[in-house]
Amino acid sequence: MTPRTEMRQAVQTERQLLVIGAGPTGLAVAKAFGEAQIDYDHVEATDHLGGNWAHGVYETTHIVSSCRTTEYCDYPMPEDYPDFPSAEQMCRYFEDYADEFDLRRQIRFETEVEELRYRDDELWDVCFADGTQAVYKGVVVCNGHHWKREFPDWVEDYAGEVMHSKDYKHPEQLDRKRVLVLGGGNSGCDLISEAARRGECAHWSLRRGYWFLPELLFGRPVIEIIKPWMPVRLQRTLIRPLLRVAIGSYEDYGLPKPDHKIFEAHPSLSSEIFLYLKQGRIEPVGDVEGVDGEKIILEGGRRETYDLVVCATGFEVAFPFLPKGAVPVEGKTPELYAGLVRPEYRHLYVAGAYQARYGIGPLLRPMAQLIADWVELQDELEVPLGKLLGAIGQGPPTTHLIDPHSARRRMAMGRRLIPAMKWYARLRGMA
Repeated sequence: MTPRTEMRQAVQTERQLLVIGAGPTGLAVAKAFGEAQIDYDHVEATDHLGGNWAHGVYETTHIVSSCRTTEYCDYPMPEDYPDFPSAEQMCRYFEDYADEFDLRRQIRFETEVEELRYRDDELWDVCFADGTQAVYKGVVVCNGHHWKREFPDWVEDYAGEVMHSKDYKHPEQLDRKRVLVLGGGNSGCDLISEAARRGECAHWSLRRGYWFLPELLFGRPVIEIIKPWMPVRLQRTLIRPLLRVAIGSYEDYGLPKPDHKIFEAHPSLSSEIFLYLKQGRIEPVGDVEGVDGEKIILEGGRRETYDLVVCATGFEVAFPFLPKGAVPVEGKTPELYAGLVRPEYRHLYVAGAYQARYGIGPLLRPMAQLIADWVELQDELEVPLGKLLGAIGQGPPTTHLIDPHSARRRMAMGRRLIPAMKWYARLRGMA
């Protein structure tokens, strides 16, 4: 990597915005910018578009939310796609989206952003890993949140083999091995099921009780039973009795009782785990209390030795190229006003930093359109947009989880309120 002291002369592009990342979010933003005739550059650190689907999932991955709750609202998935498309089909879908709307020609692949600096004149210096620089009016960060691996603290003291779920790529990695899988998220469910099929043993360590939903109810994807007009309280009222009928009690499977209300944390979707638990091919073993060399000390003092420990323990939210502290993160929740901006910076938009409870696809189009509208609004303001949003009570969310249906309604309302926001800004001397 070229040292920053050897950076080449900056290219002046003060009229443009820079979109960082060509995953699902970055593609949606690029399309909205093109439609709004907003001048932009688009960079992607890897050699493929599609984000995590192109280079971050295992080969047997299928989506757990249905295709209808994952697709872009302006570009349906092909009619011959199954309810739960594979990783290969998802990659093809994003490739087709980019080609349909002529987005690919704008993307500079293998172009990694190393550092962003906010200038006194409220422009952005962008330093790339190849040593080049450019100056932009603003930046849209779409770097995703499934890349910075999170491990338990005890891993540093463990002498056995450990991998993160992001480094798992194919079932042969589990063949005939004694496997311990940590974590009850969607990746944890997939990996413990794969270990049940391929491994010598499949032990499952859960720190607490999770909500596990089958992928299908009444022959339909369970997520499609939830309708856009339903508030979260009604969603809970509907889902709980259906789970009781379809699954029964989690304790009957040896799983701990959930320690929170459904949808207060991200639910996990898997039909396989219930079958393998009843067959005895998956054994819940409680939390890990510590390690002793190559031995894992499980809840209650039980000691086990494994060939492989797989940490499906999630990811940290991070923006390594932004100024330190530019976007504070509390736990997994970025402190972004209205979920997108900060009050200290003009034309800094962080898109897709929160996690939808199920398919995020239908959110991406309205979010991208809102950002495009806000770019134009910011140009009319004397202060950063985040200050205006703070003044009207649109501060950061209190959780990293969002309900897709209510979020879509809020974004639609946000676009309709832009004339009122302009009036308020003029009244307060912000425009």
